[in-house]
Amino acid sequence: MAHLIRKQTHTDFRRRVKTVDPRFYRWGERGTVRDLTPQRPVGSALMGFGWAYLVISVSNNRDHIAASLKQGNLPAQYHDWIFAGLAVLLAVSGVMLALHVFRYLFKNGGKRKNSGGLLIGALGALVLIYTPSTVWTTGFGMLDSNSQGLMMQASATVGDVLPGVDFGKVTFVSSNGR
Repeated sequence: MAHLIRKQTHTDFRRRVKTVDPRFYRWGERGTVRDLTPQRPVGSALMGFGWAYLVISVSNNRDHIAASLKQGNLPAQYHDWIFAGLAVLLAVSGVMLALHVFRYLFKNGGKRKNSGGLLIGALGALVLIYTPSTVWTTGFGMLDSNSQGLMMQASATVGDVLPGVDFGKVTFVSSNGR
């Protein structure tokens, strides 16, 4: 079968461009929008961890916050304002979390990576706060004797540097005995 080669005209080229990329055919270079958001997944993960840890701590410790406000010098009439502000913080955080989920699902480039990092950091905070203490104890028991010795030696070194602090009695404010 004979193959006929013919020179492509500008009209042929435009027709092919129209089938391949209609937006470029219509708008030209302005039709291709690139995402110029810088990618910072590690910074986003750290920010997501801190943000989620703060929000979860505030939501879990309402009684502690109320007791702290009663002990302070702030008049009682402002306590409702503080709790309303904290409720707004929780509501806005929930909306922003949903926006980052949608941004991760439907965007690309830097926006997707940054939202993904933020969501991973928030997930890390959730795991850290809601993991029962028995899991940590069991995990330490599963280590071999060398690893346990290394961790105990590191703990003793910290105890030597900070002699007045008993790390066995340290509890996180957001733990609530979990």
